[in-house]
Amino acid sequence: MRPILACVLLLVIAGSIFFVAGQERQQEKKGAAQTSDAKSTNDQVEMKTDRFSGVTTVKLKPQVILDKPDHQLTMEIEAKLGEKKVSDLEREDVKAIVSFESQSKASVDFGDEQLHFLIDGKPLNLGEADVKVDPYAARYNRLKQGFKIRESFLSIFDRPALEDFSKARHIEMRVGPIELTLSQPVSALLREYSNQVLALHKLAGERKQ
Repeated sequence: MRPILACVLLLVIAGSIFFVAGQERQQEKKGAAQTSDAKSTNDQVEMKTDRFSGVTTVKLKPQVILDKPDHQLTMEIEAKLGEKKVSDLEREDVKAIVSFESQSKASVDFGDEQLHFLIDGKPLNLGEADVKVDPYAARYNRLKQGFKIRESFLSIFDRPALEDFSKARHIEMRVGPIELTLSQPVSALLREYSNQVLALHKLAGERKQ
């Protein structure tokens, strides 16, 4: 009887060891994945502070949001924090300039050029995008291989927009008749960027007081 109990006890101990080891491996993999995601996010968001003015520039590097064989659309964002403000209302305000670049093989119809977002189903209308053609794109090698037309437009994300994007899980966008859904990696970057801008703006405001 004792040899049987001893064997059973050894099997239980061995099973526990394998279970714990498996859990540790899963935690290691999860931690590595989280570290990788953090690194990729940090690689895409740039922060630079001018030591003379104290102004911090936060940039989201260009992100491809539409990638077709004949049309590519990228988005990048820049916000300046800590600039001198005249009134308390201005000090509370925060704005990020969003630059869109369109490259295509043929002319693209942007329709009424109205820029819209759906953030987790909540509509955000940013108004007219004012699409402009770059007449010197070919001369100054600003075209990607195989593309013939480069166009660009700007918009602004204010505080309410940044607050919405900071929590966004599903983001859709429309400019004129063109509709697209931002990929999960780009949505995550936009979330992280918005959170960083809002946090740094708050910190800059506290330093000014």
